[in-house]
Amino acid sequence: MKFAVSSTLKRAAACTTIALATLTTTGCGYIYTQPTTFQYSPSDGVSANVGDIAVRNIMVIAESADADGRVLGTILNNGKEDATVTINFPAGAENITVPAGKEIRLEDESHKLIIDPAGANPGLMLLDVKVSSNGHSEPVNIPVLDGTLPEYKPFVPNAAMSSASATPAESSGH
Repeated sequence: MKFAVSSTLKRAAACTTIALATLTTTGCGYIYTQPTTFQYSPSDGVSANVGDIAVRNIMVIAESADADGRVLGTILNNGKEDATVTINFPAGAENITVPAGKEIRLEDESHKLIIDPAGANPGLMLLDVKVSSNGHSEPVNIPVLDGTLPEYKPFVPNAAMSSASATPAESSGH
């Protein structure tokens, strides 16, 4: 004996099968966070947002914790008024004025920022450095690097003097 299956029941079964197939093939998207949704610093420095101020790729270049450190990075003012950005390093606070809608690149000689001492050895972080502006503040862990990478070598404070002073000492030993 044959049973007649209605076309409505066939359609319902087909839709259910398609829905289950779709859920099983894309179900991981419901429980898996896409890596492209994470914001991260794509370079050696770190970033932070403090109100209208955006700090990008900030880092300190130094030979040691007790040596001078050169601060690198870019500070952008996305606001409509000039802003003073205060960065509280372990060595003391530094103020940087950023015009409205402009950026300050600390790599530029005209905006050179040296802290004395750097406060941490290369490979470590300056922990909880407070960056503040216009009543907003954010703690930032800033990495300390040295001149091992060629792109940072020109920014190591006093590197030319220390390498020049090492040469006569080496030659006097022979």
